Amino acid sequence: MLNKRFDFVLVSKTLHHLRTEKCIVNQREKKHKKKHKCSEDEKCCIYGFEEREIFEKLFELGKRVIVYEWFDPNEEDEDKVRGRGGYLTRNEWNKIFKHLCAKYKVELTRPNLFHLNEKTPNEVDSILRKIDYVCFYVEEQG
Repeated sequence: MLNKRFDFVLVSKTLHHLRTEKCIVNQREKKHKKKHKCSEDEKCCIYGFEEREIFEKLFELGKRVIVYEWFDPNEEDEDKVRGRGGYLTRNEWNKIFKHLCAKYKVELTRPNLFHLNEKTPNEVDSILRKIDYVCFYVEEQG
């Protein structure tokens, strides 16, 4: 059987909805000695984001992954569906880019063209502070 994949996969303003089914608020609250009780509608929950698993699945579909995603951790996410919404935080973006640049070729196209690699992941934070959405593509190296 031939392994057919698309030339690219476009993820537009939906990456933050690909969260896991496990609430991570308790992990955060432990530091403040609080206990989070998930409500039935899960509106107070935030699910985790497993960048390794998500991008592996996206690469099963296409040779290149193009991501266009809103970035504004200071605003409430009106698009939140249960715990799956919640825009990705700057820390989550840093974790995502660190993983991606170790394994793939990563090019940020917004706000300016920037090649991300294992030597430059610390520069992402200063870039994220200047923008309200991020656009980049990821492809397998080689």
